[in-house]
Amino acid sequence: MKKFDNMRVYAWIEFVIWLIIVAITVLGIRYHHYKSQQQYKSYQIFMEDVDGLIVGSPVKFLGVQIGYVKKIQIVSSSIYIKFVITQKGLVLPVGAIATVEASGLGGSKALEIYPPPEGQAVDKIVATKDPTRLGKVISLFDDIFRELNGIFSTLDYAGRQIDFEQDIKKNIVTPADAKEGLIKFEKNIDTVIDAERSFKENFNRGEKDESGESKSNK
Repeated sequence: MKKFDNMRVYAWIEFVIWLIIVAITVLGIRYHHYKSQQQYKSYQIFMEDVDGLIVGSPVKFLGVQIGYVKKIQIVSSSIYIKFVITQKGLVLPVGAIATVEASGLGGSKALEIYPPPEGQAVDKIVATKDPTRLGKVISLFDDIFRELNGIFSTLDYAGRQIDFEQDIKKNIVTPADAKEGLIKFEKNIDTVIDAERSFKENFNRGEKDESGESKSNK
């Protein structure tokens, strides 16, 4: 019985020792992870739409992966995002623009960061830009084509109005045009009368010549 009790004591001691070893190991791993996280710089941003971005998604700067998304949480009507830069010595420029874009062919998403435009005043360390969804692009093209159709319709209507006004101007007869037309008409009539008079004179002259010849022959 005493031997059995000693075995139980040894078992408990061994269990406690292993428990201490496991606890020290876990605490050591967590402490190492904490220290490693401390040396990485983290950023916090708010976005209106993340378009499928998840915790662990890559963070890229000009297409090069520099970190990962650590936390995503909905806060009121916005989405809180915390990401970590794992590349040592890298500091994002003030005013950098963060947005969500597709990464690879599998449909996964990445947080893409671009440098700020030159000469643009900024008041944020990292500015955000909502991702462009396919539906928004299609609706945008619909609006553009609708506007173009309206412009072409307006131009076509304006062209028809110009042609109509020109036709009206062509068909309108002013008093000066009417007077000029009457003068031309009178000149044409005078020309016809002169031609008729000349024809009659020539015809009469021909008859006289014929009658004179006939008398001489007799």
